[in-house]
Amino acid sequence: MSIVDSNDPTSFNFPPSDALKPEKMDDMGRALISLTREICVLTDRQAVLEKLLEDAGLISGDAIDSFQPGAELQAKIDARTSAVVKSVVNELLGG
Repeated sequence: MSIVDSNDPTSFNFPPSDALKPEKMDDMGRALISLTREICVLTDRQAVLEKLLEDAGLISGDAIDSFQPGAELQAKIDARTSAVVKSVVNELLGG
C-alpha cells in the first residue's frame, strides 16, 4: 500500500503509520534530525539566493512573495514535496 496518493497532492499530510509506537522513537528522532538539517540548508540557500538576486537588481522580495506558479510548475513542486515526504515517512517507518 502506498502512503502517498499520486492523485491527491495533500495525501502526505496525515499518512497512515505506526511511527509513534515506543519502539519507533529512535527512527522518529533520526527522521526529525534529518528533516531539520535539510530545512536549515534549504532555508539558508534560499535566503542567499534571494539576497543575491535582489542585490543584482534582478528580482525583488515582493516578486518572490507574490509569485503564483502555473500548473506545470505546481505539478513539479508537488512531486518534489511528495518525494521529500515519502523519504521522511520511510525513515519514520524504519526504512
